[in-house]
Amino acid sequence: MSFNFFDRVYCIHLPNERERKNKISRQFDSVGIKNVKYISATPPPPKFTMSNMRRSARGEFGVNLSQIKAIVHAIADGAERPLFFEDDIKFADNTIDTLNATIKQLPRDWGVLYLGGHPRGPVPARQAKQHSTNLWKIQRYSFADAYCINGDYLTKFYDYWCENITRDDAMYDFILGEFAGQNNGYSIYPTLCEQEPGISAVTGKHDNKDSILARAWATHIGPNNLTQEHKQRFEKWKNQNPGKWQQTLQRQANKL
Repeated sequence: MSFNFFDRVYCIHLPNERERKNKISRQFDSVGIKNVKYISATPPPPKFTMSNMRRSARGEFGVNLSQIKAIVHAIADGAERPLFFEDDIKFADNTIDTLNATIKQLPRDWGVLYLGGHPRGPVPARQAKQHSTNLWKIQRYSFADAYCINGDYLTKFYDYWCENITRDDAMYDFILGEFAGQNNGYSIYPTLCEQEPGISAVTGKHDNKDSILARAWATHIGPNNLTQEHKQRFEKWKNQNPGKWQQTLQRQANKL
């Protein structure tokens, strides 16, 4: 079955980024993804400001515009299981096997399915609970680099985005992640893909989320449930930041 489970594929990509297009095309080829529709919105002007974004207002709102444009295309296309990617991801070696196993575990009432990303805070409350071998029921979630929205939920999510884009911390992945937590959201773990370190389309600066992913999953599912690669990243982070992990454990203990 593999990626044939999804009936439409959309990729957020600025057309002038040719090297990124070449890279993501090779990634899609490696797992047999075909017929990708590349989507982008015109970026806001250079002096654009918006006070409810956490980092670069122009970059964050530009991502919002491109992502929600892809959602509108999926609605217009009548998509039933549309898959959305950002153009800087890399697939894991065992993607096809993990995906095939996970699809069999997916409940009928699922609303959002993440292939990448991680649960997010507040730290004291774990935001993921194991549903099956490769599937975790999630609450708050972060990143929007690879996800699917059940077609029955597409218009509901579009309405939710319209209602939340003017709030504080209105980054697209936060809005999507909170919607997922309220609407039968699940994540595949081990994740099927991750963002490659490189220049962020939001900030224009080098960005490496390797340690963020490892410590977020450790926080919300426990270190013993991590993949070997994430365990190594987590241990490296913990050794470099003595005391922070103990603070997290203490805060979780105080929550119980």
